Amino acid sequence: MKTYAATMKEQSIVEIFTEMMDQIYYEGYTQDLIESDPLKFDWELKEFQAQFSKKSK
Repeated sequence: MKTYAATMKEQSIVEIFTEMMDQIYYEGYTQDLIESDPLKFDWELKEFQAQFSKKSK
């Protein structure tokens, strides 16, 4: 059950990130980024997650 919950949480973060990036730039920006530069997408997503992480550093 923990794996399912973690997967759902991850999907939600990716969906939120995708919606935000598409609103900032243009519709389909995230998909274009994934196709053209997957490493940049991964980096951007990790930065986004770090900003909203509940863990204290």
